[in-house]
Amino acid sequence: MRRRIIQIAAALLLLAILPASLLGVGLSLPSCYQDSYYAQLPALYRRLTGSRGKRLILVGGSNVAFGVDGGLLKQLLAQYGYEYTVCPFGLYAAVGTSAMLELSQGQLREGDVVVLAIEPASEALSAYFGASAFWKCAEDAPELLTAVGPAHRAALAGNYVGFLQERAAICSSGQFPQGEGAYAKSSFDESGNMIFCRAGNIMALGWDTGAPVDLAAVSISPDFARQVNDYCKAARERGAEVYLSFSPVNRSALEGSPGEGAAAYFRACLDAFDCPAVSDPNRYILDSGWFYDSNFHLNSAGAVLRTCLLAEDLLAQFGCYEQLSFPRPAMPEAISQEIEETADSGWFSFSAVGGENAGYVVSGLTQAGLEQAALAVPAGFNGKPVVGMEAHALDGAVALEELRLPETIESLPEGVFSGCPKLTRLVLEHTRRLCRITERTFSGAPQVKIYVPAAAYPLYRDGDGCETNLWSALLDRIFQY
Repeated sequence: MRRRIIQIAAALLLLAILPASLLGVGLSLPSCYQDSYYAQLPALYRRLTGSRGKRLILVGGSNVAFGVDGGLLKQLLAQYGYEYTVCPFGLYAAVGTSAMLELSQGQLREGDVVVLAIEPASEALSAYFGASAFWKCAEDAPELLTAVGPAHRAALAGNYVGFLQERAAICSSGQFPQGEGAYAKSSFDESGNMIFCRAGNIMALGWDTGAPVDLAAVSISPDFARQVNDYCKAARERGAEVYLSFSPVNRSALEGSPGEGAAAYFRACLDAFDCPAVSDPNRYILDSGWFYDSNFHLNSAGAVLRTCLLAEDLLAQFGCYEQLSFPRPAMPEAISQEIEETADSGWFSFSAVGGENAGYVVSGLTQAGLEQAALAVPAGFNGKPVVGMEAHALDGAVALEELRLPETIESLPEGVFSGCPKLTRLVLEHTRRLCRITERTFSGAPQVKIYVPAAAYPLYRDGDGCETNLWSALLDRIFQY
């Protein structure tokens, strides 16, 4: 109890530039995120700080949370005489990889092995720090506030008022972040491993069509490279080792040649980071059947496979080249989804996407569709899912006032609603995961109001654990039904 009081006092001192009245308001509000995905970061940090003996620390983003079975990894290494406490330390890209490095660096000690496994995305490989997301993680964990540096504390101070407003709105609405499903604290065990059953791939085409991956085009910011190299230097000074591995990537999401892209990305990482690579990125380009709900998130069987691959890589680095005796899982079947084709299909034109007409996107409206005041995009066409809309699909829809989108729609491009001057009501049926948008999806359409299921509203407010939540900037236009 005394330690907790000291931590709170230290955090308040660090944020002393905030008016005392605002701090008082923050302390008076009840906890809002204690059951959410955000609450897992304090649990990971406390496990890291409280663990004993030699540790294997896995630093990265959500690919670590969804893609490594720490208990299995500990077991596989122990079979060959390498005893480590496995500490997963990756959770949420919206927090920023930079924050995960900063939080873990101060805890490194002699004998530790750190594995960096970062998603091949430019934001994840930058010095980005998500202050809004970090506040949610630190709501009941003031020790996180003391563990980040001055620049990040300044960013937190600048976001404090917005965080208070968000918490106050949650308390008044009674709609707290979800406490069940994959994106909840209950999806993890006490060791920081995800135990939520992810039986198979739930993406309509098996990959996130709104986020294709071009490995050759991934950029690593110089500031982030410097932070990683400073981290490696600090680790060596403390008698710890840092190794580079790779996030799993959905083969179906890759643009260009997988081999050439992986080679280019590998070279970029070796040039940027002052630590040895223990893995070949080609080994982590996996078929879509191993994935769950994004191009970097594995299902439960995929996590076992990736854990075996990582164990083999580490054992080889340690000088042990024996083949693992652990049986590899079979790749799960894709989770079938109900594809409903409605009478409204006649209002739309479609273009095939994916190999062998795997699905469709809305490419335009027929003449009859252009005359409609209300339209509902069908979830399926010709027995295949409809997963998106082209940028100019609604051009000329001057009569359109309401548009309804099914949950199969995975992404919306820039300015897609700019050709609909009368559109005021956009109804989204998404309840399990968010539809991907850009910062300019609603450009040219300031009149559009967005209606979402009441049960799913916390997803739009808080995000779904994968990346920066662009929907949060539109909360003043989001209503519930």
